[in-house]
Amino acid sequence: MPKWPIPSNISTASFELDIGVLDHVDEEADAPDVILDVKSFDAITDSNNKLKLENLKALNLANTNFNKLSDIKALTSLKALYLHRIGINDPSVLQGICSLKNLHELDLSRNNFYGPIPMCFRNLTSLRFLDLSSNILSGNIPSALITPLVHVEYLYLSGNLFGGSFSFNSLGNHSKLQGFELGSLNNDLHVDTEDLALPPPFQLKVLYLSGCNLNNQTRRIPSFLLYQKEIILLHLSSHKLVGQIPTWLLQNNTNLELLVLKDNSFTGPFLVDDSLGINLIGLDISNNDISGQVPQNIDLSFPSLQWLNLSGNSFEANIPQSLGNLTSAESIDLSHNKFSGEVPGQIGTGCLALTILVLSYNNLHGNFPSGSTNLTSLEFLHLDNNHFSGSISHGLSRSPSLSLLDISNNSFQGKIPSWIGNFSSLEALDMSANLLESSLPDAICKLQNLKFLDLSKNQLIGPLPACSELTSLKFIHLHHNMISGPISNMLSGSFNLTILDLAYNKLSGGIPRYIGKLKELMVLLLGGNELHGHIPLHLCQLQKVTIMDLSQNKFSGPLPTCFNKISFGSGQFSTDAFVNYDPYYLHSEIVLSYPRSHFLVMKKISSEHSITFSEQEKVIFTTKSRREHYAGNILNFMSGLDLSCNQLIGAIPPEFGNLRHIRALNLSHNYLQGSIPSRFSMLNQIESLDLSYNNFSGEIPSELASLNFLSIFNVSYNNLSGRVPDTGEFANFDDSNYRGNPGLCGPLLKRSCNPFAPHPKNVGDQDIEVDGAIDVATFAWSFFASYMVIVISLVVSFLREKANMESVQLEHEKEMNWS
Repeated sequence: MPKWPIPSNISTASFELDIGVLDHVDEEADAPDVILDVKSFDAITDSNNKLKLENLKALNLANTNFNKLSDIKALTSLKALYLHRIGINDPSVLQGICSLKNLHELDLSRNNFYGPIPMCFRNLTSLRFLDLSSNILSGNIPSALITPLVHVEYLYLSGNLFGGSFSFNSLGNHSKLQGFELGSLNNDLHVDTEDLALPPPFQLKVLYLSGCNLNNQTRRIPSFLLYQKEIILLHLSSHKLVGQIPTWLLQNNTNLELLVLKDNSFTGPFLVDDSLGINLIGLDISNNDISGQVPQNIDLSFPSLQWLNLSGNSFEANIPQSLGNLTSAESIDLSHNKFSGEVPGQIGTGCLALTILVLSYNNLHGNFPSGSTNLTSLEFLHLDNNHFSGSISHGLSRSPSLSLLDISNNSFQGKIPSWIGNFSSLEALDMSANLLESSLPDAICKLQNLKFLDLSKNQLIGPLPACSELTSLKFIHLHHNMISGPISNMLSGSFNLTILDLAYNKLSGGIPRYIGKLKELMVLLLGGNELHGHIPLHLCQLQKVTIMDLSQNKFSGPLPTCFNKISFGSGQFSTDAFVNYDPYYLHSEIVLSYPRSHFLVMKKISSEHSITFSEQEKVIFTTKSRREHYAGNILNFMSGLDLSCNQLIGAIPPEFGNLRHIRALNLSHNYLQGSIPSRFSMLNQIESLDLSYNNFSGEIPSELASLNFLSIFNVSYNNLSGRVPDTGEFANFDDSNYRGNPGLCGPLLKRSCNPFAPHPKNVGDQDIEVDGAIDVATFAWSFFASYMVIVISLVVSFLREKANMESVQLEHEKEMNWS
């Protein structure tokens, strides 16, 4: 790389000057004084950290951590200054820049500048390029600030926190304007384009308006666009714009490369002239209410299309075969529409560059791919929530680069193919809610990069594979199948596991010791199986667990006293702990070169199209007597322990009172006894407490009335006695919460707690008291009646417990058959 010699009057600390990035060098200027792309900061500061090089014309500090800019005003000869992404927020720098009256180009993007744009920027009347995007700037954008900048060609203000109103009338004299970006992240900005005199004085190449309440009164596409003929990038998203997308928008701008109209309220059909033939690279009209069919010859209208997003609309009928002729297409998203019929085979054979294909949430049927394919570059395939059927197509085996495969909520049947193990890059596999059968293939163990696995709600049988190679796994869902046998070592190497859900299968045996070594585990769901033995103490090593369900098994023995070591919601976890897989960004650059300045490098404006496939984790947990679905970050705020419907004995350990962050605790349908711990009053976050169908005795602690969030409390069918609390949340409970406890009393049960309540006496009683004699016959009948009461009570107790266990078993069988 050629370099300019360093003149003697500059510090010997080296800096590089790349001639290749120079557009033009002023012939009258000493070359090194024209532009510096600084590699060593000492080259531009003196011993007092003062900026020197007063004759410097252009300075590029982009992507550095240089922050010695308090004297930026000393560089009075600067015509171009690039401070992109240097992490600065000093407002004095902005004031100093106002002194640089010769500036032609100024890039302050992707920093932390805050507050309003200084009004002194209006004095920078020589500016041709101004980029203030992606900061924390706020307040109004006064027209008095923008109006004087009549020479500006590119003005970028998006990605800030602006508010108030902005009128395009401020740009009425900007005849050189070619690029304009404006957007607000807080939706407080209101932009009006309709007061601009027509025709406008400018011809734009770039227009980006996002989230700024565009034309609130009319909610229409800006009228001035009718006069624009040179637009390359048009982005109008999140404005609730209405009406039909005008056909002239595409017909007038034959150089258009990127069109984004997503997140609006456009309706009607999407009409495109077959003979249009423009070089559109990206088209995103997602999340509107566009109806009708996709243009049948879309390949002729947009032959160069690289990514297409029509999701979230009301498109219907068949997917056009012409999509298969888009040989440059990298991403096609047709999800959340009303498409029907089969997927055209041409997509599988013609879209050779396809990386992303999303067909979710439609009415598609048949199979895909239906035959051989050439989708060798495919990385993300979403076929979920359709009506696909048949076996999993062998054509998928020709896509070895798959990172994500989602065929959930369809009617696929047969076995999981063994060639699934050849997808060495696979990170997420979702085949849930289908009709898949047979056992899990050992080939699953080859997926060493797999992070997310969901095979739930199928008809899988047999044992779990015996392997330990799933070292990247974070989430596994196998619930509602018929998997049997012991819990194998399949997950013994999955030390990153966050959710383990094996509920409602036919698993037997105990809980393996290695489960206690899965230190990142936050959700453990093993309910509805045939596991037995004592609840192992190694579960207490799972200190990050927030939800644990061991219900409807055959666990016996006492409750572990060490459960207070488990967080059950007390830990502080990442807010994205329950996100399946990382977002995927598709970099389709639209490169635009604005007219290069006299001094600085050619500036490229790129649009990065991002497709996010991060989905929320979901688990099912019974709380408040209902099966609830908890998804995404809500899981960070839910905590619970369900040990119901087992054969547990003994008393509740007092340590359970230390579970201060738990929200749901279910110990019902066991053989627990003793008293309800008064320390339960320390469960100050508890919302649901179920102790029903046990052998608890004694009184309900009055201290429990201090539990302010308790909405479900059930102690029915125990041997409790004494007065029922009737203050706090207990005032909202009724007798259904206390059934089967004849010793309980109180106003809520309409049963007096006074043992000396008067009883009416009859004449016979008085005679007995007077005579002092004992009637032998009466005594015999009384003894016999008491004996029979005891016998009947024992029989009723036995039958009640038997019926209880049968109902539990029936409920278990229903759960096993539900998928």
